[in-house]
Amino acid sequence: GEPITLSEFDQQLAAMKREAPGATVDRPQELALLGRMVNMVLIDQEARRMGLDKLPEIRKAVDANARVTLRDELVERVVKDVKADAAKVDEIYRALVREWKISAALFEKEEHARGMAGELGAGKSFTDLAKAYLEQAKATKVEAGVFLARDAMDPEVGKAVSGMAVGSTSPVISTRSGFVILMLEDMRYPDNPAERARAEQIVLTRSRTEAVTAFEETLKKQYAKINLDLLNSIDYEADTPGIEALLKDRRALVEVKGEPPVTVGELTEALKFQFFHGTGMAAERKKLSGKKQQVLDGMLHRKLFRKEALRLGLDKTDSYKGKVKEFETSALFGAFLRKVIAPDIRLREEDVKAYYDEHRNQYTTPEMVRINSLVFSARKDAEMAAESLKQGADFQWVSGQANGQADPNAKGVMAFDGRPIMTSELPEGVQKAVAGANAGDLRLYAAPDKYIYVLAIQSVVAAQSKPYEEVRRELAEKVMDVKMQKAVAEYAEKLRSLSDVKVYVGS
Repeated sequence: GEPITLSEFDQQLAAMKREAPGATVDRPQELALLGRMVNMVLIDQEARRMGLDKLPEIRKAVDANARVTLRDELVERVVKDVKADAAKVDEIYRALVREWKISAALFEKEEHARGMAGELGAGKSFTDLAKAYLEQAKATKVEAGVFLARDAMDPEVGKAVSGMAVGSTSPVISTRSGFVILMLEDMRYPDNPAERARAEQIVLTRSRTEAVTAFEETLKKQYAKINLDLLNSIDYEADTPGIEALLKDRRALVEVKGEPPVTVGELTEALKFQFFHGTGMAAERKKLSGKKQQVLDGMLHRKLFRKEALRLGLDKTDSYKGKVKEFETSALFGAFLRKVIAPDIRLREEDVKAYYDEHRNQYTTPEMVRINSLVFSARKDAEMAAESLKQGADFQWVSGQANGQADPNAKGVMAFDGRPIMTSELPEGVQKAVAGANAGDLRLYAAPDKYIYVLAIQSVVAAQSKPYEEVRRELAEKVMDVKMQKAVAEYAEKLRSLSDVKVYVGS
């Protein structure tokens, strides 16, 4: 007497495909999905025959979800035609992707930085001064014409550059690495589809929030009358009349057309519910007074949106009924697992250990490697640098002296800076290049984009199995889950053998 429609099946199939984008779903998988849907219906019917749908905790959860779902249905109707303003999207997008072309001089001593700043103020060239200060060892480093995004900068540098005009220089900036003077040479806005999609979502979310807020204000004007004088007069910090008296106060704070009013007592109860430590302490009573407007707004929002949703008949729509039914089915299934399936399942230690032995490869710490790299445009330059390193030259010295190094900010250039990284996360070609390497080894890697990498292996930490005791809790949960799935399938099969199930689809 209960159908599973083609529409319901298509919805579940679409959800399954969303969980694995790009994966194909063959006929056996479709039939397996249909089988699971049949099992869910049979278990739902069995749970109702057992009276689980009458349990207070189930009814309370379903009723609470139904109220939220009804409001959500109204919100969806309010925002369905809201679009993201193209000009606002472009403004946020440009802010997200903006990159600044910066030349910078870094100083260890503030006096040297201020000396250069003074000469810049006198009209001298940034480039000439930076070069001179570096040659005199007053500047520790000079970067020329590097494009940087905001999140790649020191916070203080980012704050300074955001207010600079192209062609200008900054005052002395104090950073974690020393003192810096910048020259802003240019700005650009690289194409980034992911960030444009993010900007569109930001604007759309804001626009929808504004639409809902405006709609709520309309409902307030149409249905509600708030007694602000009474609200302002309520003092939860005062000893009189006291919290207990206010809980019984039936004066109307908000008159709602066609609905019972929101009373002082209801507001007090809602406020009290938000605090776990009671309301007797002075500090908590102060919190109550500070929260009263916010909590009243929430109460009124729920009341008005429910009233309007019912007026529009949204509680009679297939969309609303389907969502409520889906939640109730899920809640009943959970109760069925807890009260019918779980009590008969026994978790034995030998089962947990057997699962550990069978899946040991899933419970290992991954191999980690630390690599420092130099990147070259020509192989001969990379081989010369590698040879210097093999002869015992210091890596930092070679990094500063080797000729032919590629621009580290060029598109496609990878940087390995000695931080630990899982071998499995390295690009496939790099994985092959460092396979079997030990600490101190050097490897050359020719990337598809023509760059040649000198990879200096600093350390290798081999993969190791995690001790059984360390992962036992996780293992036990997995084993319990497997046993539960098996028990549910067996129970559903018994129900199916006793039920009249007709499937109108070919294999």
